[in-house]
Amino acid sequence: RLQGCIFSVIVCCLSVPATLMSPVEQASARRFGIALVGLGRSGHFHLTSIKSLPEVARLAWVVDVDEPRATSLAADMGCQWSASLEDPLADPSVDIVIIASTTDTHFSFIIQSLRAKKAVFAEKPISHTVSEVQEAVNLALEHNLPFVCGYQRRCDRNFVALKRQLDKGAIGQLKVVKSCSRDNPLPPLEYLRTSGGIFQDMLIHDFDMQDWLSGGQAPESILAVGHCYNPEVEKMGDLDTVAVVAKYASGLLAMTDTCRDAAYGYDQRVEAFGARGMLTAKNEMTSTVELANANGHLMPPAEWSFPERYREAYRVELTEFLDLVKAGPQSEAHKAEQQQMLRHPRIVRTATAAELSWRLGRQVMLSEDLD
Repeated sequence: RLQGCIFSVIVCCLSVPATLMSPVEQASARRFGIALVGLGRSGHFHLTSIKSLPEVARLAWVVDVDEPRATSLAADMGCQWSASLEDPLADPSVDIVIIASTTDTHFSFIIQSLRAKKAVFAEKPISHTVSEVQEAVNLALEHNLPFVCGYQRRCDRNFVALKRQLDKGAIGQLKVVKSCSRDNPLPPLEYLRTSGGIFQDMLIHDFDMQDWLSGGQAPESILAVGHCYNPEVEKMGDLDTVAVVAKYASGLLAMTDTCRDAAYGYDQRVEAFGARGMLTAKNEMTSTVELANANGHLMPPAEWSFPERYREAYRVELTEFLDLVKAGPQSEAHKAEQQQMLRHPRIVRTATAAELSWRLGRQVMLSEDLD
């Protein structure tokens, strides 16, 4: 199953002088050992984030089935490399495993890492099946370990500001959430073949946002319609353009439109409508400069793709995860994250129901048997 998949592990060693330091000072000064699994697109973003935080992490190992890539990176970073995950998991200097490998490998790497008693930060998805997601969450809770699935929009400054005002009651009772998610450019076809499809790979970000903005509400029903304009994607049995409407017990409606590409650049927007007003997070442009002349008003282009759009969010989410690990299992931050963990099965269940709705051509109740 892993044949042809690239995965890498980067391990950061811990070497902290303990003399003349109190236990509190030692914990504060300690640099966490980090294993990064996967050197594809997401892996490189996390690698950049790790390199930007030398005060808390130092690279030491690289593991990859692609030996030339592994050895090259090891030479560049002054790291060792291995061909399997077992060696870094056995290394007591490894505290954290960051999983950014191909999506179909996430679950097995998560389970291995949690069983090795490592804190885990994983790119989505944990798995495409609800039962496996629940298994991973249960294992993290059983071992009382930090376990975060990276939905980077929760760390984006615009969406955080919207959520903050929503929680302060700025618009009163929430009635409608609308999100627009248009990727750019079309992801590589080899990525799409193992991505799990547009519902589990792309729309799941919107379902997580709706869960976050609604305070953890789960939809009662969902209706999805879609079309595929790209013949290569259509051959995969997948879609490239989808619209979804979810209905909640509170009366809340959540609507999403998504597309795998947008000629004008990466487009991510959210609107929250309530009894007393509306909150809108607009799309990010490359600058705020607008040219006005005799020909009219010329706006700057949108950010080209998600690496540019969420560059800072990736760094923030890693920083917050390191803070969570540093806080320890008795901290309020750890207890709060354990509560957040419980959302993962219901988000995957929502994505599963949305895909089923499209395939059946009807509204699907979340109370139905979705297996």
